[in-house]
Amino acid sequence: MFSSEKQEWIDARIKERQEGLKQEFWRLADPTIPVLDAGTFAKPLADVTRIITNKVERDGPTVCPNSTIPIDTSVILRQLHETYNLICWVNCDDFRFGTVGYRTPYSFVILPLVRTMIDGFYNATALLDDPARARRFRISGYFRKREALQADEARYGNDPQWQADFLNRRKAIAEGMRAEQISNADLGDKSNRWPLLGEYLRVDPDTAHKQLLRHLTLGFWKEYSAISHASFDALADLYPFIATDRLAHEKREQVQTAALLHITMHIGRVGGLLLCLLTELQHFYKFNDFDIDKRLRQVWTAMIPLYEVRELYDFRYNGLLREPEPTNQKSGL
Repeated sequence: MFSSEKQEWIDARIKERQEGLKQEFWRLADPTIPVLDAGTFAKPLADVTRIITNKVERDGPTVCPNSTIPIDTSVILRQLHETYNLICWVNCDDFRFGTVGYRTPYSFVILPLVRTMIDGFYNATALLDDPARARRFRISGYFRKREALQADEARYGNDPQWQADFLNRRKAIAEGMRAEQISNADLGDKSNRWPLLGEYLRVDPDTAHKQLLRHLTLGFWKEYSAISHASFDALADLYPFIATDRLAHEKREQVQTAALLHITMHIGRVGGLLLCLLTELQHFYKFNDFDIDKRLRQVWTAMIPLYEVRELYDFRYNGLLREPEPTNQKSGL
């Protein structure tokens, strides 16, 4: 029979187990490995993300009237933020040590999502770099929707069970195109095609925006692209974490330390990527309330001890921030 005393006893035993697992993990971990304390930036980053999301959605149309830029960039920001939240949730101590069924491979098989974040960052910043691209972004989306519909109709056109779905999809595409004043001729015009990131970087002329994206692609984007495609180089790096049972017993404890190092690195990267987009949005919209510039500076200050975040900060973002750089930060302390 259920009683509160039994539940309290069960909760206490679960908590003891969690603490035991955590203590054993840290006992085996290499104490010289730098560990990211997300507490120094997680809440400030979440707060400024919520503020900027609301500002873009509410005040963005005033800054950028008669444009789809505000809604499209805000939705991309929401996608990046929720992806960041998922990666942090899977890797936080409470989940790794407190959730029955968690396994270390889960922290690594979600890494293709980082490439999704980078692609979202490219789309959003390409729109901010040249707002005239907004229409092409929408046209390309409708083109792909129409292509998918036509492919399904060609394959299942004679199946009665598909007809209602076809009708609803055709209606949604037609209504959307009519609202956007997009014609079938617009969809057929190849100049309206939205380029993928790699293609965009290969086309002249070179710009500051392309230099930023190239800085990302020459760094960790290629790593996450390889993971997404399950190529050999990526599998070789992931093998110790997703096939630990195939390693010699004496090497398995080393994997725990290596996993901690990698988790720290990946969370730092995704947090830095989200922070980059927030800074780009504030640079574009230039909101003057809620201490947004000060908040962004504080989060950058907390995160720049991470090497790759510092690289992005030095390469572009220190120059975009309107809040002055602290004196001790200038001196490198």
